[in-house]
Amino acid sequence: MGKVREFFSFFHGNILVLTVCRILWSISTSIAFPYLSLYIRALGGSPADVGVINALGLLSGMLLYPVGGYIADLRGRVRLVGLSTYLYALSHIFYIAAKDWRALAVGQFLSQMLLFYTPAMNALMADSLPPDVRGRGFATVRALPQIFRIVAPYLGGLLIAYYGSGDRGLIMAMRICFTITLLVGLLVATLRLKFLKETLSGEEGSITVSGFPRILRESYRSIFESIRWMPRSLRYIVLLEILESLFVSMAAPFWVLYAKDVIGLEPQHWGTIMLISGIFGLLLSLPMGALVDRYGAKPVILISLSLAPLSIVVFLLSPSFWGAALALTLLSIANTAITPSFSTLIANLIPRERRGRLYALLGERGIMISTGRYWGGGFLLFLPASIGSFTGGYLYEVDPRLPFIILITALLASLLITYKFVKEPERAAI
Repeated sequence: MGKVREFFSFFHGNILVLTVCRILWSISTSIAFPYLSLYIRALGGSPADVGVINALGLLSGMLLYPVGGYIADLRGRVRLVGLSTYLYALSHIFYIAAKDWRALAVGQFLSQMLLFYTPAMNALMADSLPPDVRGRGFATVRALPQIFRIVAPYLGGLLIAYYGSGDRGLIMAMRICFTITLLVGLLVATLRLKFLKETLSGEEGSITVSGFPRILRESYRSIFESIRWMPRSLRYIVLLEILESLFVSMAAPFWVLYAKDVIGLEPQHWGTIMLISGIFGLLLSLPMGALVDRYGAKPVILISLSLAPLSIVVFLLSPSFWGAALALTLLSIANTAITPSFSTLIANLIPRERRGRLYALLGERGIMISTGRYWGGGFLLFLPASIGSFTGGYLYEVDPRLPFIILITALLASLLITYKFVKEPERAAI
């Protein structure tokens, strides 16, 4: 019992609040977003339109990200996170009311733009974790919500099946799912604003409308200063993230379409596969975090980057449900290991007073192979991710395998870059 208490010694205060909020979000968003590509097509969109909508969302995401990181370091994290979460939750009204795929494009544009508070939230999390438990901490904050995230797509698939798997039933089910997302989002915003505690002493005073142009100008100017500051290993991590954001986004929206169009799976089958793969990832989350703390982040990253391309090969060769389930399970294990590893490595390389601005540029999770909506995560990643999403739709129309084959090549290149050039710091930043 004492060892368990020691293992979770960090689990209180901000980490507890952030985890509870992630759990609530996981329940709501994971019901709907795994099927967003099918929703777009049901409302008249083509695979190319799926790529365009995802590209628009990623381009809009980069607009205010530097502002979010700059404000987080200048004036603190909590108020920005809480108030912006309200706006993000309300943007889901467009997903609920959509009569045409173009309305989903508007919703995607607004919702991604309003996620500019994410660097502040990531900085708050890193600030609240002592360096010697960051591997376990990042793994735990993701593992507990994963319990609900793995069940939610299965429930979403059942809801779609209940209303009928045709376009009309899917549209009805998706509107219900996004209504749940809206309501839960408003609750999460309230919890964040009420219970999170500030970790950085920012300047006094509020941000006014008249002062916003100055904030915007200074936040974009800080991009160049932050890039000049980056240590060598962090620059190679940025290179890896740019490479992966381009090619992961090229395939991300099309996993579920490939499963339906080529393998012949229905939405409820996809939900079941996500449940199975999620369980395996969940079981390994805390052990992977402990491995990072014991052996360092880089060895775990190398193992994960070796497993990820293999999982995609299995997916492309899958003739049936069980082959796809094996592929997604292998990929889930790879993601489970790689995310806390990169999160720990990045946090260890960046001092507290720079985290908001640096997380605004490159995110905090490093590489993750998404099988649904791809989220850029940082200013430097949004543009290549939008190019990847836009291109992926047209590649899919030429040959559904092309986005995945290109992704395999990119992952192998990333493995080589990580092995040769990424180094862990001798002393972790606090």
